[in-house]
Amino acid sequence: RRGRLLPLVLGVGMALAVIFLVDSALRPTLTTLARARVENAITRIVNDAVNGTLSSEAISYPDLVTVEKDSAGQVSVLAANTAQLNTLRTEILDEVLTQVEQLDSQELGIPLGNLTGFATASDLGPVLPVRVLTAATPTAAFENVFTSSGINQTLHQVMLNVQVECTLLIPGGTVDTVVEAQVCAAETLLVGQVPDTY
Repeated sequence: RRGRLLPLVLGVGMALAVIFLVDSALRPTLTTLARARVENAITRIVNDAVNGTLSSEAISYPDLVTVEKDSAGQVSVLAANTAQLNTLRTEILDEVLTQVEQLDSQELGIPLGNLTGFATASDLGPVLPVRVLTAATPTAAFENVFTSSGINQTLHQVMLNVQVECTLLIPGGTVDTVVEAQVCAAETLLVGQVPDTY
């Protein structure tokens, strides 16, 4: 019995050692790919949520920002419509959370061939499931971005910065990740005076 038990124990031990080595070698790549898949999916969801909400509500730049001019016709004040911005943010975040919770493992799954590092094996083999186990309530904040577009023109963009914290379930364990996405909610070109000299 001892003669039969020793090879069995050695075989099981070697198999476990090989599994541990393979897991240690592939886990960083699997984690990176899983995070990239989820980041791409959530970024697409945020874009769709913003575009869909703006289209359905027929919201444009004047609904979010009021441009006030002086007696000479020059822009003097940009006043944000806080109530409209808050309503828009709430609707977008609700849609984002709903869509993130509906992500399935088939969409986020990673083909085993992608872990080999060979381009010819990419997208081949069985799909390793990746699933969003939990998703915290996403947060969002509006940001005003001003970009010079000429000697007398300024591009004003109202950007929405969305952050989603989620836990991913991958083969062998879980991974926490934070996805950040930035989407332009509205923009306009502000025209000022042409300077006498430049």
